[in-house]
Amino acid sequence: MRELIYEQAYEKPIMAGEYEYRQDGVPTGAVEFWQLTSAADGYQFLRVDLDGRRSSGHSYLYHAVINQTGGIERLKYRFWSASLRVVGDVVVDDRAVTATRKINNQTIEQVFDLSHDFCFWFPSVAGLYFANESPTAVTLNGKIGGEETLAVQVVDFDYQPVTDNAWKLSWGDQWRIVQRNAENGWPMGMERVGLNGDGVLTAVEARHTQYKQRG
Repeated sequence: MRELIYEQAYEKPIMAGEYEYRQDGVPTGAVEFWQLTSAADGYQFLRVDLDGRRSSGHSYLYHAVINQTGGIERLKYRFWSASLRVVGDVVVDDRAVTATRKINNQTIEQVFDLSHDFCFWFPSVAGLYFANESPTAVTLNGKIGGEETLAVQVVDFDYQPVTDNAWKLSWGDQWRIVQRNAENGWPMGMERVGLNGDGVLTAVEARHTQYKQRG
């Protein structure tokens, strides 16, 4: 697993896992690795390596700082393909989101002042853990190409159960169905219709490790 910010000696592992991406049931070659660790003062770090080098040629690295209330306080991310490099940094507080990203040496800044409840999540299966019933979602747009690549967006958000352990997330013309672990709510898999009508994309849990906590 590649890391954006290397693990420090004071961190303790909590969980780790892997998802395999499939198109209409056939593996695409894309794999998502993730690791959750505890840090000082009740903080946690979530590292995600979304490796699409064998499929789309795209790679994403995320490093999320999770505060004591379980929300993302800061997200650093990197994206690269054959022709594009993106370096991003998002800071989240109770009523505002500030984001900076550099795209092939062009720096772009965004600031959003929000006067109501919102959830912040990022576009990976592990990142969907932070989606909830808030009517507004703040996330990265998932677009690749041009100066709008992975820009922060604020969207009207709908989050509804479809079974006991699966929820449908909807915004604009996008949707995801996320299967969650019944005990801790962690995503066990994801389903969405592929872009441009190219079938159903799923992410299937290939590995999940729960570490014993020591004092």
